[in-house]
Amino acid sequence: MNKVVSFSSGKGGVGKTSLVANMGALLARSGKRVLLIDGDWSLGKLKLTLGVKTTWTLDQVLKGEVELKDAISKVSENLYLLASPNGVLGFEELTEIERNQLFFEIEGLEDEYDFVFLDHSSGIGLDVLHFAAAAHEHLILTTSEPTSYTDAYAIMKLLSKRFAVRNFKLMVTMSHNLPESWGIIERFAEVARTKLDVRVKIVDVLDFDPRVSESIRAAKLFVNQFPESVLSRKLEKAVLSLEPEARRQHGLNFFFGKTSNLLG
Repeated sequence: MNKVVSFSSGKGGVGKTSLVANMGALLARSGKRVLLIDGDWSLGKLKLTLGVKTTWTLDQVLKGEVELKDAISKVSENLYLLASPNGVLGFEELTEIERNQLFFEIEGLEDEYDFVFLDHSSGIGLDVLHFAAAAHEHLILTTSEPTSYTDAYAIMKLLSKRFAVRNFKLMVTMSHNLPESWGIIERFAEVARTKLDVRVKIVDVLDFDPRVSESIRAAKLFVNQFPESVLSRKLEKAVLSLEPEARRQHGLNFFFGKTSNLLG
């Protein structure tokens, strides 16, 4: 497993799940083996966004009904999904035992995939923080609205202060005014660098495109439907920033080896 990438957003409605699906598809198209994990345990939406039906979901893995490797569904060539259920009561937050079990089982997939994308639920719940902290790379999704980037700041603050995460990447979605959005997010990033003593790289500011909603309603990937669009081209460039590199200290192996006291 060359790289585990965490996709987080403090506020819902920023297009995170659609972004995970489309970026995963682009990487898979380039020949990388990519596993998408739906981290919204009780309101899983990735399978709907991808337009696939799955036999198994994550709750059944944790109940011991199926092994994790057998619960993974093939979406397309090189693209795979570990789906979460939708509307299962009592599965909103994992127990400590369930969380640890899932960490270890994901670690067992180390040699199977070039990338694992963790699509977290919105907010700053314990599961979001623990799984984000276990990743090699942390991609924070936000819009240029204050209610969105202040929530993004809260995630960065908790991950940096509690889990010593020092590097973040930012992507701004649904911009109606690119120069204005760039100005806002650059000021925000500088505040985060100064206040939190972290490194923040802005990957890109993505244009608002009403056809994204069209793709979601049709359960088709935007990059497949509109490959020549400005947004698709920007996403192609964005995935290049996620190319595998030498394993760093943060990541699943490091998490278990050096910071297992944070699992509780």
